[in-house]
Amino acid sequence: MARPSVAKVAEWIEHYRSETVLIESGTAVFDDDYWRVTAKGIRPKYFYGETAWQDASRYASDLDWQAVIV
Repeated sequence: MARPSVAKVAEWIEHYRSETVLIESGTAVFDDDYWRVTAKGIRPKYFYGETAWQDASRYASDLDWQAVIV
C-alpha cells in the first residue's frame, strides 16, 4: 500500500505541548498514520509508518528533553 498523502489528514490530535514543541498525530487511512512535530523556528516535521510515534518522540525530545507522548 502506498503512503497516504498528509494533505488527507482531516484532524490532528494533540499529544504534548510546551513552549518549545508540539506533538500531534493524524489519521489518513489507519489510526495514528502520521505524527507531526512542530517547533519554534523550524518547519513541521512529519513521521509516517510503524515506528512514527517513536521517531516523533525521539525527535521532539532532542528539541525539548521533557517531551513525552502520552
